[in-house]
Amino acid sequence: MTTRGVVLNAETKLAALLLAEASFQKYSKVFGHYRNTANSHLVGRLGEFAAYTHLKNKGLNPVPHFLELNKIQNCDIDSRVGRIEVKTWKAEFWDDWGRCVSVSQLASVKRKADLIIWCVADEIESDTPKIEFKGWSEVGDIDNLEPKMTGKESRQIYNYQFDEASLNPIDSLITRGINEQGRNIA
Repeated sequence: MTTRGVVLNAETKLAALLLAEASFQKYSKVFGHYRNTANSHLVGRLGEFAAYTHLKNKGLNPVPHFLELNKIQNCDIDSRVGRIEVKTWKAEFWDDWGRCVSVSQLASVKRKADLIIWCVADEIESDTPKIEFKGWSEVGDIDNLEPKMTGKESRQIYNYQFDEASLNPIDSLITRGINEQGRNIA
């Protein structure tokens, strides 16, 4: 593990793959906010495992709701720093769609999360994918953004997109955790 990311092991990759297949099967006929493919489910699961690992290693008491398909209405991870949504993209999509919450997804994200951890997945085909933490944002800060069309002309989505420079460094979650010391997540 580095301060900016996690290299997942083969066992974690397999667990992410199994969860991705299950969630893709469950939601394959549902219109999603973004592309609903088996690969996009895998990318998302890898980011969730990486964020969980990071929070656990930092002593922030994460509770991984993403492990249970019937908890889709919950945040991905609950922890001493708050309720977390994890958003992950492959590096090739980061500039166009990274740091985005779709307009149609905003109400759901606001209901279930306090903050968003932003990740980029690399080498997802390998047994040891690499996940880079790009930073985190308060969900409430979305209210300060104007929605816009993001992506290439051939595929654009109406999104709220954070400027990359506005993201909080991932290690500042530790300070937030200290400030939230008494938060009950059980």
